[in-house]
Amino acid sequence: MATHTAMLRQTGNGLWTRIWRAACVSLLVVGLLSHAAYAQDEIDATLREETHRVAVPGTDQRIAVTTFRPQGAGPFPWLVLSHGTGDSSVNRSIGRYRNLPLIRKWIERGFAVVVVVRRGYGASDGWRIVDDYGSCGNSDFLGAAEGAAGDILAAAAWARQFADLDQKRWLLVGQSAGGFASIHAASKQPAGLLAVLNFAGGRGGDPRTRPSEPCAAERLGEVFEAAGAKTVVPVLWHYAENDLFFGPRVSRYWFDRFVRAGGKGEYVLQSAFAPNGHGVFTHAQGGPVWMPALQPFFDKHAVPLKF
Repeated sequence: MATHTAMLRQTGNGLWTRIWRAACVSLLVVGLLSHAAYAQDEIDATLREETHRVAVPGTDQRIAVTTFRPQGAGPFPWLVLSHGTGDSSVNRSIGRYRNLPLIRKWIERGFAVVVVVRRGYGASDGWRIVDDYGSCGNSDFLGAAEGAAGDILAAAAWARQFADLDQKRWLLVGQSAGGFASIHAASKQPAGLLAVLNFAGGRGGDPRTRPSEPCAAERLGEVFEAAGAKTVVPVLWHYAENDLFFGPRVSRYWFDRFVRAGGKGEYVLQSAFAPNGHGVFTHAQGGPVWMPALQPFFDKHAVPLKF
């Protein structure tokens, strides 16, 4: 009986060893396939699209960065474009985040675009998203902001090596979690940054369970307030009336805390867009809603750019 039990134990151990090895191989294959897909992805020559992998200082990981340029020699004004967040399947499916209708709006106006995909998303390294804040009941929004800002600033520092990108005329631009991260990145005062464009920025929203009222809004307000005390460039806060992630009450509250701490900027509340105005910036038909806000913002805050 003891011998039979031992045999079963050994067989079980061998089975689990084979399962574990197979799982490791599967993960390796998935990783290789994702990098292969990244390398073979379609390239739009009309936008002078190029793909890159950029090291994040202090880590052994790399982020996927895609650049787009207007025709000509430059130097071009440019922006670092940061995406939002979703569930795990959505986060991995964004690939290199090629929102070409949005990118083309900037290219047509003479801006180069540097798209950064943060760690844990899409084609970038990492099995866990770098800006995971935990849970509503135990949120670490500052830790999430630090992780995301590290990736954004790594992409910006890398982009500064190119002579055709104007080192004194660039923007941080982000939507949702990317807007929140862009404001925190600006608080680090990177050289040459002119302004931040925050479209529907925030964290903790869930239209299904808390429409327009994100969780732990006060705690997130603390992070915005801390950023306001250190951010020296103006920030555009652009939201829609029917944003089901971050409604007007909350977004205005965050803006007010940012300004009271010393930050400067402009809060714009646009009319309702689609069923949920949260995605107006990234929507193919959203341009007529958000584009008119840019030039007045630049002019009012003496940002030397034309959109």
